Amino acid sequence: MKKIIYQITILIAIILIIVSCDKVKNVKDPNAEAIKGNRKVFVEDYTGHKCGNCPAAADTLKYLTKKYPGQVVALAIHAGFFANINATYPTDLRNPTSTAYDNTFGVSLAGNPNGLINRSGFGSANFIKAFTTWEGDVAQMLSSPAKFEIKIRNTFTTSNNNLNTSITVKSLTNNAGIYKLVVLLSEDSIIAEQLDYRLPSGSQLIPDYEFNHVLREAVNSSFGDPIFTSGAVANDSAVKAFPNYSINSAYNASKCHIIAYVYDADPNSPTYYEVLQVEEAHVK
Repeated sequence: MKKIIYQITILIAIILIIVSCDKVKNVKDPNAEAIKGNRKVFVEDYTGHKCGNCPAAADTLKYLTKKYPGQVVALAIHAGFFANINATYPTDLRNPTSTAYDNTFGVSLAGNPNGLINRSGFGSANFIKAFTTWEGDVAQMLSSPAKFEIKIRNTFTTSNNNLNTSITVKSLTNNAGIYKLVVLLSEDSIIAEQLDYRLPSGSQLIPDYEFNHVLREAVNSSFGDPIFTSGAVANDSAVKAFPNYSINSAYNASKCHIIAYVYDADPNSPTYYEVLQVEEAHVK
């Protein structure tokens, strides 16, 4: 009898464990629910290898991408005086698109390191953001709902370095105005020289600094192509395909990303140039 009672007790315990496990599987992550449907944040770090204060900004950007995984899209824009090359700093990370952005938004003229958060506030005194304020700005942006959804589909052929990328943009609400889509290529883990004022005098030049999120080039153009020219109603969608895009053989394709963003392209809009949604995906 005792043996039977013991066996029944064990059986009941096993059943309780199974039921408990089923209940745990059905528990939803409240944080995942909180961010679903919200806009992502595009953080542009204007930088240069001769800027001794810029590594601190890069560390802030790294911190933000880890604090908000999948919610912050980072881009390092090498432009202006501090990105110029010479015998000590021979690696050129500039490109026509980074220069076009810096000329349009005037960030490096304000001094590096500085940045833009979703390019919000264009034309205002608070448009250009010091890196010490990025965390608060990002948190505020993440709490706002998204107007658009972006999906990126990449197919990469290693034998010829060709990339086929397809971008689908869906309007999540009724949006009046003019909107453009920009598609960029970025690269991580570039090793080159960088000045860092945080190091002791005499050893501030780092010959093997790791640069991440580096803007390499525009896939379409610096300021993009029209995606919705006369507004969009909820659930409207549009697809832009970029077939046979050749990745420069000097780039490490396994470290490259496609970044796509939609912005307000109406010059008469109070949110002109503001990035309303952004997404990124590995090339391969």
